[in-house]
Amino acid sequence: MSPRLEDLLQQQFPRASFGTSDDLAIGSFPEWTSLAHFNFLLLIEEHYGVRFTVDEMSEMKSLREIKSRLAAAGIQV
Repeated sequence: MSPRLEDLLQQQFPRASFGTSDDLAIGSFPEWTSLAHFNFLLLIEEHYGVRFTVDEMSEMKSLREIKSRLAAAGIQV
């Protein structure tokens, strides 16, 4: 069973404190910088076996946008 997207977020940001909301995005907490976001997207690619284009990576800024892109690829999170 694949981890939930929120589980991957917690894995990427183990010291961050946040609730679960699709509105979480870059800057929602101090650790979630643009570089950390890029690394988060790489983690998602690895776990779900999907590849994002450079344009997708620059456009997806929130959990909602990431979930939408994964759903379009037929991946349920």
